[in-house]
Amino acid sequence: MADQENDKNKISQAEGKVKAGNISRRKLMAVGAGASVAAASVMATSAAAMSRGQEKVKPRKNKNHADVIIVGGGFCGVTAARELGLQGYDITLLEARNRLGGRTFTAEFAGEMTDLGGTWVHWHQAHVWSEIDRYGIELEETFGAIAEDIIYLDYQGNRHKTKLSKIWANYSEFESLMSRYFENAYDIIPRPSRPFADDRWVKEDIYSLQDKLNSVVASDVEKIYLDTLLTTLGSSPPEQVSWISIMQMFALSGYTGTGFNDVTMRYKIKGGTKVLLEKIAGDSKSDIRLSTAVRKISQLEDGVEVITDAGERLTAKSLICTLPMNVLKDVEFSPALLKGKLDASRQTHAGKGTKVHIQLDKEYPVFGGWAPGGKAPMNYVLWDGVKHGKTHLIAFGPSTDTLDMNDTDDVEAAVRKFLPDARVDQAFGYGWNEDPYSQGVWAVSRPGQMSKFIGDLQKKQGNIHFANSDWASGWRGFIDGAIEQGLVAAHQVRDELKR
Repeated sequence: MADQENDKNKISQAEGKVKAGNISRRKLMAVGAGASVAAASVMATSAAAMSRGQEKVKPRKNKNHADVIIVGGGFCGVTAARELGLQGYDITLLEARNRLGGRTFTAEFAGEMTDLGGTWVHWHQAHVWSEIDRYGIELEETFGAIAEDIIYLDYQGNRHKTKLSKIWANYSEFESLMSRYFENAYDIIPRPSRPFADDRWVKEDIYSLQDKLNSVVASDVEKIYLDTLLTTLGSSPPEQVSWISIMQMFALSGYTGTGFNDVTMRYKIKGGTKVLLEKIAGDSKSDIRLSTAVRKISQLEDGVEVITDAGERLTAKSLICTLPMNVLKDVEFSPALLKGKLDASRQTHAGKGTKVHIQLDKEYPVFGGWAPGGKAPMNYVLWDGVKHGKTHLIAFGPSTDTLDMNDTDDVEAAVRKFLPDARVDQAFGYGWNEDPYSQGVWAVSRPGQMSKFIGDLQKKQGNIHFANSDWASGWRGFIDGAIEQGLVAAHQVRDELKR
C-alpha cells in the first residue's frame, strides 16, 4: 500500500511539472494514464460518464464516419455533443487526454474532491446556471471569499492584519472603489454578452490593468486589494492583461463589486465540476474516444477529414473544433486557418498564472490573504474549509516563475508570508502552462487582443466550426463561456446539416 501511494505521488508530481520542451503530446498521455492521485478519480468518473452515453450510441456500419466529429472533450465539446446527440445525429468526440474536462479537472486532494482547473459558478452565468438547475446540482461556498479577517502584504512585502469592515465601513464604500476603477463601465460596455452589438468598448481596448491601477484614486490598502484581485483574475502580471477583458466580467456580474466577487470566487459545485460534466457527457449519446490527439483537420468537397496522431483517418459531414486558442497553431488545417485565428494562437492569451491547493497541519480561522504585484509568489489566498483539524487553502499567483506549486517547501515559504507559523502537509497544482493541450490557464486577453481577434476566432471555415470559451461572447475563460460556445456551434451545425 505504501509503495502504491508512493507511485501515485510520483506520477502526480510528474503531471504537475510537465515541461513542453521535453515531453511529447503522446508521452503526456502515457504519464496521465497512471493511477495518480490527480488523475485516478477523474479517469474513473469520465469512464462512467462515457459508458452511460455510449450505451445509447447506435451501431454504425463505418466506425470512422459520423455526422459530426467534435475535437475536444471539455465543457464546450460535451455540450455540443449532447445537443446534437439528442437530436439524433451520430457524433464522434475525440479527446487528446485520457479524461474529459479540458481545463476543468476534478481530482482527490487531501481526501476531498477538488478542482485543479475550473471552480466557481453563479446564477449571473446564464448558461451554466441553466445546466445546474437542469440536473439539480448542489453548490457549496468558499467562505474565504467573504472573510472578515484580512491578512495582506504591502508593496514592500510587510505583513498587516485588519478587518474588512475597517477598510470599507459599508458596501457603498466598496462599490465606490470598484466604480472608480471600472469608470463608465455601463456606458463603455452596455451589452457585455453581445460584443458585436455595441462597439464602444473597442476604442478602450488599449489599456492594461496596470494602466488603470496607476491612475485610480484609492487609499493604499484599496490599491493593494485591487492589485490583488485583478492580478488573480488576470492570472498574469497586471501590465499584461486587458482592462476591458476584466471590465467585461465586472459588467456581466451586474456592474457591482459585490456581484463581481461572488461570481468569480464564492460558489462552487459540490463534489467538483466533474459532477456537472458527467451529467452532460452521460446525455451525449456520443462515441467518445479518449487519448486520441488530432494531427490534421481537412476540408473535403462533401465534408471533413481528421487524421489522428496515431494515423487513423475519420470523416464526417461537419466538424466542431473546440481546441483552446493557444493550441490551434499546433494542428495542421487544410485549407489553412484564417490569419486572425493563427495570429491569436501564436500570440497566446495572457492567462499563465498558478492555482495551488494547500493543506495546513492545523486549524486556522476563516481569512482572506492579499498580496499585490506580478512578482509575488501568491496574490490571493482563500480559506476553503477545515476537516479533521487541518485547513484547506486555495492560492493563486501570477506565474510559475514565482512559485513552484509542487515544491512543499516553496509553497510553505509563500504561505508563511501570511501565516508565519504555517506548516504545509501537502500542496498540489496542475501544470496547465506546460500541458500541450492547454498551454495556459483560463483565457484572459492582452490589451488590444479581444477587439482585434474575437470576430475571426468565432468564424467558421467551410464545414469546420470553431467553439471555445477562449472566444465566448460572454463569460470568456469560464465554464459558462464554454457551454455558450458549445450551444452556439451545435445550433449552427444542426442548421447546416438540415439543408
